[in-house]
Amino acid sequence: MVFDRSKFIEKFKIEVRERLERLNLGLLKLEKKPEDSALLENMMREAHSIKGASSMMGYKRIVDISHKIEDGLEKALGKKVLLKKLHFDAIFKCLDSIGSLLEDKVTWTDKGIERPFVDDLVEDLEAVFSGKQPVKTVKKIKSVDRDKGNLGMEVIAPQPMVTAAFSEESIRVDTEKLNKLVNLSGELLISKIRLAEVVKSLAHKIEAQKDLPESFNSLTKDLVMVNKNIDFLTSGLQEEMMEVRMLPVSYLFNTFPRAMRDLASANAKVVDFQVKGDDTQLDKAILDKMKDPLMHLLRNCVDHGIELPDERAALGKDSVGKIILSAYHEGSQVAISVLDDGRGIDKELVKKKAVDSGLLLAEHSGGLTDEQVFQLLFLPGFSTSEEVSDISGRGVGLDVVRQAVAKLKGQVEVKSTPRQGTNFIMRLPLTLAITESLILAAGSDIFAVPIDCIVETIRLNLDDIKTIETKEAITVRGGILPLVRLNDIFGLPRKGIMEKKFFPVIVVQSVEKKIAIMVDELIGRQEIISKGIGDPLKNIKNIAGATILGSGRVVLILDIPSIIESAEGVIVRQPVLKSKTIFKEKKRKTILLAEDVLSTAMLEKNILESVGYSVVIARDGKEALEKSAQETFDLIISDVLMPRMDGFELVAALKKDKIYKDIPVIIVTTRESDADKRRGLEAGADAYILKSEFTSEGLLETIERLVG
Repeated sequence: MVFDRSKFIEKFKIEVRERLERLNLGLLKLEKKPEDSALLENMMREAHSIKGASSMMGYKRIVDISHKIEDGLEKALGKKVLLKKLHFDAIFKCLDSIGSLLEDKVTWTDKGIERPFVDDLVEDLEAVFSGKQPVKTVKKIKSVDRDKGNLGMEVIAPQPMVTAAFSEESIRVDTEKLNKLVNLSGELLISKIRLAEVVKSLAHKIEAQKDLPESFNSLTKDLVMVNKNIDFLTSGLQEEMMEVRMLPVSYLFNTFPRAMRDLASANAKVVDFQVKGDDTQLDKAILDKMKDPLMHLLRNCVDHGIELPDERAALGKDSVGKIILSAYHEGSQVAISVLDDGRGIDKELVKKKAVDSGLLLAEHSGGLTDEQVFQLLFLPGFSTSEEVSDISGRGVGLDVVRQAVAKLKGQVEVKSTPRQGTNFIMRLPLTLAITESLILAAGSDIFAVPIDCIVETIRLNLDDIKTIETKEAITVRGGILPLVRLNDIFGLPRKGIMEKKFFPVIVVQSVEKKIAIMVDELIGRQEIISKGIGDPLKNIKNIAGATILGSGRVVLILDIPSIIESAEGVIVRQPVLKSKTIFKEKKRKTILLAEDVLSTAMLEKNILESVGYSVVIARDGKEALEKSAQETFDLIISDVLMPRMDGFELVAALKKDKIYKDIPVIIVTTRESDADKRRGLEAGADAYILKSEFTSEGLLETIERLVG
């Protein structure tokens, strides 16, 4: 019988990625303390768990690679090898290959599949840990060719992954489902606002008519009370739903330490990379879009910021450069900072490059402030690189960072001191789902502007408008700002309001750029739920989305970054088992399953429950022993290598208990040596099953033989 593993593939991949992340982070720590036996043991256990899960799911190539990693770490734990840089380089190369193989086509048997790069990796790793030079030159791993099932040739950075504890109190929820719930709670909030408007309107009408029946007045009071309760409950639901989508920035930050280690090594630099504030919470939708901008800035720190060790020593600096990635709350926003203690930004070089590139007139360069010079870094096509670098990319400038941050309604600030370092600070909203906005009018139309984009509001006298190079501008706090009229942006009629002398103006900002927008009326602040807009409006410039007010009116949300850019031109299916009738006729039996690998545990649990068994899962041997004291089980199934107490120790402890002395125990493991088999059977196991030879039919037949 071949068991359908397809429904477990995604869970398996998620779990392996989590373990790869822990291996990457743990090995980086181990590289600094190579004789830390506790850390070594943890890393060996992670590699073993990947091997076991991959064996159960049929990923033979991953099994072979993780097996060699485990062997190497076991040698280090046994003091047979002292880990050095070449060992870590070889292991990291293998981890990269596992990440890529996860996305390759599933091959249950691995028969007929060419695997030269896997064999090369395994051979090289074995050679390194045997004190020999690698005999193969293994090229770096890239992405997967899904059509051919082969791999390309470059490093893939590990994907961000939330580390979730394997416990009964937590479950994984698909992101798409979560987003749908958030959207539905947003719709509920809109309906609540609409209900509040209806109740308010009804109350006004009642006040105008004093001679209404008492029953009607009582009904109205009840309606007001219900509205207050719904308001309270809806607000609470909305807050909780937003909280669910918030994740610690470690979800993203944990992908960078390994990449920074490799970048520094490739650039012959020594870097102490530190992460701070990684427990700061931020909307997952924002975190997912910040990976590339942060990677770009961190690459720049290595390439442009940190000096070579000899250069730093000549300047009286520590030969080890420092790069700090941190996150912290700043008012209603979250700030993400990338700081290095390198050479700093050469302002004169920046101005020269801008002039040479035609981005700045030479006669204007002398009077620029530091802030204005730093703004030049974000111009499209600007780069101070003399040549293309593998580290900082192919001449792509920081405009990609600015654009990404602007789309997230954020801002970027740059601070730099020559020979002391540079600090990029990105300020982002906590969430994109609910936005506090200013509602304003232009003619008979109403718009919404996110509060985070607004610097201030002022009243403008028409006489204060100046014309600079045929374009309108105003002076605000000593600075000249381009002025645009909201009516003109969308071609709206002014409807006779030009007799007014004063007009409200909002000063808005995107990243480092500011403009002033003149409107007809400021209506007030309100929390809104941004909704996408479909045809025919989705491609309208300067519109970011839409929302619905309490009155039921649909209001367009202004795309401030787009308006500012324009203004610059102006200045599984459930598996079915063919079960034997004997399983259905037997009394329901309970099995205790001790397995720390989630995907493996769920696979075995599904097999057992599909034929009528009740299954209780324990995460390790110690928890299994505790549960065995609370409940009597008909059979025990256990892995071997687990945290706190391994399978051999568990079996031995159970067999000393008079209750479990005669209860059957099955070991399911990847430990296939004769010595391990003997040890398991001597401890008291009644059967010893290898995960590499595991089949659902074989497991069920073994259980039937033991429990009848």
